[in-house]
Amino acid sequence: MGENKGNSPVYTSIYTELRQRIFSSDLKPGDLLPSENQLCTDFQTSRETVRKALKLLEGERLIYSKPKIGYFVCRPNHTDYTINFWETIEGCTPSYWDVHGVLPDKDLQEKLQISPKRKVIMMAQLYRNEENKVVAAEIKYVPYERAYPSVEGQIQYAALPDAVFSKLATYDYFSQVEVSAVSATEELAKMLECDPGSPLLLVEQLISRQSGERVSYSRHYHAPGFNTFHATSGHRI
Repeated sequence: MGENKGNSPVYTSIYTELRQRIFSSDLKPGDLLPSENQLCTDFQTSRETVRKALKLLEGERLIYSKPKIGYFVCRPNHTDYTINFWETIEGCTPSYWDVHGVLPDKDLQEKLQISPKRKVIMMAQLYRNEENKVVAAEIKYVPYERAYPSVEGQIQYAALPDAVFSKLATYDYFSQVEVSAVSATEELAKMLECDPGSPLLLVEQLISRQSGERVSYSRHYHAPGFNTFHATSGHRI
């Protein structure tokens, strides 16, 4: 201990070493970490630097603190899974299938919490891979606020959710995702270039504001052969 490899800050050396000890089971779940005073001595640094390293580990939920006692190694949770879901699909080219205004059916009224007379912009796009094979279709619904737009306005508005999605990277918004298996209807089979009744993976995404206002609702249909989903639990080195 105590060596600062390269030109990296001392707190990163402390963080890296403690993290390696946790992942190698040198420090096991429930174990008490060395005290701040001990770490200051081992790394020949200040208490402020040590605390900076501990905060990084705490931010990763690898350790937790008990007042007047110290820091302990967390127990890993292997029942909560993380799914990385992206609207765009790597290696595929999106193209719009249809864009127009609609009046919401009962399902959309419930999902978006809007009245039957509230118009909605429906945007459907396809994703094709390098072999020009349709691998997925997305149908997105966004409540429209002002006068019913022209066709040109609809197309401009269709690009809006993707263009402003980075602005949704704020805690005022949150997203809910539900995954299920469905059969291809005649319309979906035509879009996805598959047989009616083919098994599809459906990913439904609902984006809302903390106030409860619904921002958008979308259905992502993944074609047969491209309908696997991946999730991970715990931490990885």
